[in-house]
Amino acid sequence: MNFSRNLIIAMGATIVAFCTLYTPQPMLPMLAEQFSISSADAGLLMTATLLPLGFAPVVYGYFLQAIPAKLMLSVALSLLMLDQFAFYFATEFWHLIVLRAFQGLLLPAIFTALMTYCASMVAKDRIRNMMGWYIGATVVGGFSGRVVGGFFATSYDWRFAFVVLGLMLIVPVILLRYVSADAEVNFERLDPHTIFRVLKNPAFRYSYLSIFSVFFVYAGVLNVLPFRLQEIDASISPLRISGLYIGYLVGVPIAIFSQRIMRAIGNDKKALLVGLLLNAVGLLAFLTSDITILLVMMFGFAAGFFFIHATLSGLVNHLAYEHKGVVNGLYVSIYYISGALGTWLPGYIYDQFGWNNLITVFIGTLGLSTWLVLKLRIDVHEREESG
Repeated sequence: MNFSRNLIIAMGATIVAFCTLYTPQPMLPMLAEQFSISSADAGLLMTATLLPLGFAPVVYGYFLQAIPAKLMLSVALSLLMLDQFAFYFATEFWHLIVLRAFQGLLLPAIFTALMTYCASMVAKDRIRNMMGWYIGATVVGGFSGRVVGGFFATSYDWRFAFVVLGLMLIVPVILLRYVSADAEVNFERLDPHTIFRVLKNPAFRYSYLSIFSVFFVYAGVLNVLPFRLQEIDASISPLRISGLYIGYLVGVPIAIFSQRIMRAIGNDKKALLVGLLLNAVGLLAFLTSDITILLVMMFGFAAGFFFIHATLSGLVNHLAYEHKGVVNGLYVSIYYISGALGTWLPGYIYDQFGWNNLITVFIGTLGLSTWLVLKLRIDVHEREESG
């Protein structure tokens, strides 16, 4: 009974927290018009939150050591709730940037505490499965946040979306008092010497570069896509834009069953190449101006990304014979720094050179990813033979 209750509370808190991360995305064209800014500048609303997420694993280890998860969650979720309410009073675009940056400082603590809770609920041999459910909850949260943003920006004032999320955050803050167990959240210090040792290993280096390039493409497409849809149909609403992200939900079964799928395919190399192929096909389909085709191909594009992400995250953990905390910390940092860059730079490419040229850049980036994956498997094979 306690396990079910704790799991429901943790999954619910994860969904609501991830809602806050992606809420502004479908309303970016509306905000760009209202505040008279470019699409690239509007994309900074996503960058402002993702960038602190990238640096948090490096920085937080120096001052957040062994803090109880319940305390960290209670404080961080309460502050996040107040931050959401503050959006109602924002009148300048820089107000939004500041509030989103503050969210980026809070979310790493929330996500890490929730992951710690999930991992502490089960035996070691079930942690991988539990993490699959956690990642599935993050996908549901990401999609739900976009729908909330799209619905309220279309039907009411866009500020109401943030107020509603603030009200939603009250629920996990209250329910946390009923969680029967606690765990310590350990942010491992990523000292330069250990980081250098990890990066010297070609297997880790190619893995990190692979997820960097793949997530750059994924974040870039999802952030610029609202402006592309507005280019296709000037009357499109934020709600219709948010509906296009339904393909994002394919990440739920991918996250939960990724290990079974990979075993069915054969090995890491084949799994990663299948994911890259799905990504590339999705990108080529995005050259069309048919919104229905875009909706359908989002499923394949998202499936490719989530499969690559699940495979690479499992691979680096498999290869981490020592310094596992540092290996994972670097993975998370590189992942979100890539996302921050992907929500910023492609907007400027789109403004200057258009959608088709941006897709060409993304295809080239996936070509680099393919080369990295092939190199990665060579090094992994050599390491397994020498080990």
